[in-house]
Amino acid sequence: MTPFEQAQQDVKSGKLKAPQVSASGKQIDYFGYQLSVHKFNLSLMAKGMTFKGIKFSDIKKYYGLKGRSAADCLPQFLEIVENYKKAL
Repeated sequence: MTPFEQAQQDVKSGKLKAPQVSASGKQIDYFGYQLSVHKFNLSLMAKGMTFKGIKFSDIKKYYGLKGRSAADCLPQFLEIVENYKKAL
């Protein structure tokens, strides 16, 4: 089980409390927010950009992605995003 899946399970079971995230005055799903931010970061990393304070290896490890580069891992990550959307 990846750390992302473990965090989701811990929130559902009550072991962990997810931070509250709001946009335009409304509460939004924390894991959906997290996925959208990481999708943005990983998409730009796949094109060769880097970010201060965000490492590709951390994203890769958190979601259990396999591959040498962000471009290799992006299709796997997009599949995780789609599966998350279906589960809502």
